[in-house]
Amino acid sequence: MKKLALVGLAVMLLGARSPVDPGANAAAGDLSTERRVHGVITSIEPAKLTIASAQHAVTGKIDPARTKVTMNGRPAKLVDLKLTDHAKGELCLDDVWLAIDTH
Repeated sequence: MKKLALVGLAVMLLGARSPVDPGANAAAGDLSTERRVHGVITSIEPAKLTIASAQHAVTGKIDPARTKVTMNGRPAKLVDLKLTDHAKGELCLDDVWLAIDTH
């Protein structure tokens, strides 16, 4: 009976353990989760824009030909963006903003 209980406890503990160590793969996880950002615009420069949430800030490059800007769902221009605007954005793999929407 004790052996059965020990085997059951061991199986339960193995099933409860996370298969991936969160610290070992943090860099890869950050890349995939930071592609869509939601927060406040904290920095606007001619070639870069930063959107910060409560957890982190993400800076991406602005490409006038590729970056689509909208305000409340309507087309806008890069010059319409203002500091402290509530925004969401999406980055492509080369850290260029594909879409920025303020609301």
